[in-house]
Amino acid sequence: MNNVYCVCTTPDMYPHYCDHWESFKESGRELTFISDNTKDNTFSVGFTFNEDDLKTNLNFDVIPNNRHFWNCLGNRNIAWFFAHLRMLNFYLSYPNYDYYWFFDDDIRMSNWDKFFDGVNKDDSDFLSYFCFKKEDVVTQKNIPNIDDKTFSKNLWFQRFPGEGDNLPTDVNEYFGSFFPTTRFSNKALKTLLEKNKMGYYGYHEGYVPTILNYDKLKLNTIILPNNTSQFFDVNEVNITHKNIRITWEWL
Repeated sequence: MNNVYCVCTTPDMYPHYCDHWESFKESGRELTFISDNTKDNTFSVGFTFNEDDLKTNLNFDVIPNNRHFWNCLGNRNIAWFFAHLRMLNFYLSYPNYDYYWFFDDDIRMSNWDKFFDGVNKDDSDFLSYFCFKKEDVVTQKNIPNIDDKTFSKNLWFQRFPGEGDNLPTDVNEYFGSFFPTTRFSNKALKTLLEKNKMGYYGYHEGYVPTILNYDKLKLNTIILPNNTSQFFDVNEVNITHKNIRITWEWL
């Protein structure tokens, strides 16, 4: 497979994690930084963009609604709230990969080789650290329904779709995800780009899997509700976010 491996970063976060990503080179894979330099246009690490680039390149003029649960303080910019836009912006410049990996810069992985040996056996169009669905959804049988073991329980899907999210009116199956480790197929990004051109958008961790399921693309989850993985031994591949192992109960 022709894959690209991207780390999403910002000028203020990059110095804290750049040394960690040096270990990625040991896997023999080339790494690309995608850098949001909105706050510091002198920052030139990797593939750079700012909010105006997202607005211009994707013809996007929406601001996050401050009545949406995940923007209740009104301080979320479009690169955070609609995180898939930075991925679509990268796709516009590099449209020919089979799969696109995107990692938050604060993700740590104890064994990259065993991680990729496992997940590369999967052919889904969207793969994320967690992917889950509303209690009543029966499609995507390999995706777990959210349950009472999670912190948010059914509240997650009372918050998504939320104020300002704009999805096709006939969407009736809702999915959620946890985004710091994600993989998109070329078809998935092409589909999201087409939906963006049609004027659809929403909070990324709900919008992306919901829209891809709506278009009948295949979803999968890296970590299961019992905090194991179908792809690798979690005792051999320890994944942390902000130095913490995120469990199903955290959702």
